[in-house]
Formats: sequence, C-alpha cells, structure tokens
Amino acid sequence: MEVTSLVIREIKEHGARAYPFEACGFVLGHFKNSGLVRGEKTLEAINSRQGEKRRRRFNIEAEEFLAAERAAQSQGLDILAIYHSHPDHPALPSANDLEKALPFYRYLIVKVENGQAKELSCWLLANDRSGFLKQELTILP
Repeated sequence: MEVTSLVIREIKEHGARAYPFEACGFVLGHFKNSGLVRGEKTLEAINSRQGEKRRRRFNIEAEEFLAAERAAQSQGLDILAIYHSHPDHPALPSANDLEKALPFYRYLIVKVENGQAKELSCWLLANDRSGFLKQELTILP
C-alpha cells in the first residue's frame, strides 16, 4: 500500500489526541492498475465503544461507515483502509481485530506509547480469515 506522508501524519496525530483511548478512521484513495492502492486522505471516525472499553477496543457504527463511503464517492475516492491506534501496545493486530476484520480493506495500526505516536503497520485479512498478512507500506511525499 502506498500512502502520502500527510496520511501518516494525520493518523499519528489522531492516535495521540485520542490517547489513552483507541482512535479510528478511514484512509481514502485510489486503486491502481498494478493492484496497489494509494491512500491520499484520512477521515476520522468516532470510536463508539463506551467508557473504559475504548482503551482496548474500537467500533465504527454502520451509519458512520456508510457516511464515509458516501464522502469518499463524492470526492471520486474509495475507502481503502481502516486505521486505529493501540495505546501502549504494539502495532500488531489483536485477536479482537481479527474477529472484527472485514475482507478487502487494509488495516493500519499505530502504536501510541504514553501519548506519543510511534510505529505504524499495515495488514490485510487472509482469504481464509485465519489471520492477517503484513503489507508493505510505502510512504510518498
């Protein structure tokens, strides 16, 4: 997956602002003929988990997902990825992430340690839903 440096910065900033809770949102962009995707914009979402559950889980309501699809289409873009933060945990998919994952989308996870955004990783759900496949993340200017 290719993403602009602006996308990376916005994801990290959102994760840091939401700390100690999980942030979540969408990466919008274009499919390329080569099979790659190019993320060009972010769209923040509301983590609808309640109370302390937001520290280790995120949820995006169906209505908000639909609104994001409409917003992307109005700009001639597609939803390519769903991002979220892992407060004080590695940027690796959790068992809960696997359980809730949708096929087709990439998943970007940013580690936020003590309020500071750190590394970011990219994942794709395996066809058999047995786990995630790590994806190369190319950062463009």
